[in-house]
Amino acid sequence: AVEKLAEEAGMQLPKASPEAAEEYDHRKRLQVACEAAAAFFEERLMSSEGAAARTYLEGRGLRPTAWKRHRLGYAPDDWRKTIEHLKSEGFTIEELLEAGLARESDKGGEPYDAFRGRLMFPVADIRGGVIAFGGRGLTPDAKPKYLNSGDTPLFHKSRVLYRYKAAREALGGGEGGGLIVCEGYMDAIALTEAGFGTAVAPLGTALTEDQLGLIWKAGPEPTFCFDGDRAGLGAAYRAIDRALPHVEPGRSLFFVLLPDGMDPDDLIRARGPGAMADALEKKIALSELLWMRER
Repeated sequence: AVEKLAEEAGMQLPKASPEAAEEYDHRKRLQVACEAAAAFFEERLMSSEGAAARTYLEGRGLRPTAWKRHRLGYAPDDWRKTIEHLKSEGFTIEELLEAGLARESDKGGEPYDAFRGRLMFPVADIRGGVIAFGGRGLTPDAKPKYLNSGDTPLFHKSRVLYRYKAAREALGGGEGGGLIVCEGYMDAIALTEAGFGTAVAPLGTALTEDQLGLIWKAGPEPTFCFDGDRAGLGAAYRAIDRALPHVEPGRSLFFVLLPDGMDPDDLIRARGPGAMADALEKKIALSELLWMRER
């Protein structure tokens, strides 16, 4: 495609240097390691050791078809099981460390699995390739409750949105409207399973300018859907401040503040997809929420 465009423009296509080709191959190798880890986690979810994760998902109203659709998995509760599996697939410990799948021991011991005993959510890049993971703890004392991959050569959490490629495809041409932006993995999955396939989520951080750029690239008027509590309102206000310098005619934000301190997953499970559709119908414009805040 690039060669054809260069030819039409009468331009010489730059040749890749050996260094650039090597860097591309290296990044591709790390991405293949993440893909292999995702497949391993999926397989473990369906094994006997994934029983607690399956019970949790069933309790959240998700069926096996949804697990498969979102490539959900389980990281074994073991210090080196994932490492040993991926090493058997031909990956080196250096590659696993660089891809964020293993961590160095601060006690001088061998590297250990980055994710252990967690429900796993694979995070894809804009082309759909797995580049990172989020892991939810399954015990009440799990710290933190959600653990995300650290920054790697493939992944910077401030520049990525969960489900972006799938949501953008669901949105279609992006003529009018836009994505539904919620706060977490489970909210994005719950919205998708309820028929709102344009849902995305930032990865446990406040919205960044890079993420806002991705959101607007998909459609000019996205809807931000926040928990209807004090924290959710605070997140909405921060999104306003982030967006205001970049708002222009035909490019803005809308907001939905859900009732009774609920998040989208809560609302859909308690009152059904129809209640979520009603909430989205009653969205308010950025200007209206800004006026409400300042008043």
